[in-house]
Amino acid sequence: MKKFLFALLHAARVTQLSAWCYRKRVIFLCYHGVTQRPTRSPEDPKGLHVNARRFAKQLHFLCGRYRVIPLSEYIKAQCHGYSLPEYSVVLTFDDGFRNFLTVAAPLLAARQVPATVFLITDKAGEKSDEQRTLSWTSEDDQRYLSWDEARMLERMQAIEFGSHTCSHSALLTLSPAESRRELQHSYNDLVNQLKVETPALSYPKGQYSRLLAEAARDVGYACAVTTDRGPNELHHDLFTLGRTLIGDDDDEASFAVRVSGLRWSLVKALAFLSTSRVTAPNPEIVIHPESPVDRYAEGEAYQIPR
Repeated sequence: MKKFLFALLHAARVTQLSAWCYRKRVIFLCYHGVTQRPTRSPEDPKGLHVNARRFAKQLHFLCGRYRVIPLSEYIKAQCHGYSLPEYSVVLTFDDGFRNFLTVAAPLLAARQVPATVFLITDKAGEKSDEQRTLSWTSEDDQRYLSWDEARMLERMQAIEFGSHTCSHSALLTLSPAESRRELQHSYNDLVNQLKVETPALSYPKGQYSRLLAEAARDVGYACAVTTDRGPNELHHDLFTLGRTLIGDDDDEASFAVRVSGLRWSLVKALAFLSTSRVTAPNPEIVIHPESPVDRYAEGEAYQIPR
């Protein structure tokens, strides 16, 4: 039903209208991996690894209608107060799967498209005796980039790297001291290993709070990205930047709906209708004030540890 609706909206050019309405905002897209598997792996039931052919078509779509900019350019524009090109988009990849090197990076290089990869720094530091090549293998969908591989991508393709913390633990389940360690150690690893001057942060599992945002700011991160669906204004809080998740289920129409900001508009409308029907809340579940609005609209909520 959802795909039919998205196809209808795209065919009716509502996505073009939405893109025009949000043309002065910046859309952040969130990928995880890109795979050469012809069919989805049982180890990836949610379809977080996008098929390479689908990803290539999405890049073609973006390059024909949008301007893909580095994350660092958005940050500089915010800090120095200058405007960005209309229809700007930022590409990000969470986790640092090795298939970024063997599948995604060559496709990005062919179109000279910039991207930021958020590494789980403990994974990048793991030692391996396995012989690694630049050709994709199915194991790359489970393996992670090493520091040497990240340095190569940084040097040859100007790929930007940020932190997805040390261990990818849900920060809201940790003590303040443990959360601070996750933020500080991964920050230090990026500075020491890749010479990143001021790393960006991606909150693991999309969980964050005002206290975590302040902790990230205090550690020295340049910004922090969430999994909220909203487009970002040039004055948006740098530590609650929204992103749109892209998965293997997203055909051209679905992709167009998401990158245009239309999905976010639909979710906001659904959330408004849902809240008008809410009665007594469950006292055991706390709706996190910055939790993604579309998750709230679908009846989900963060369970905040007490």
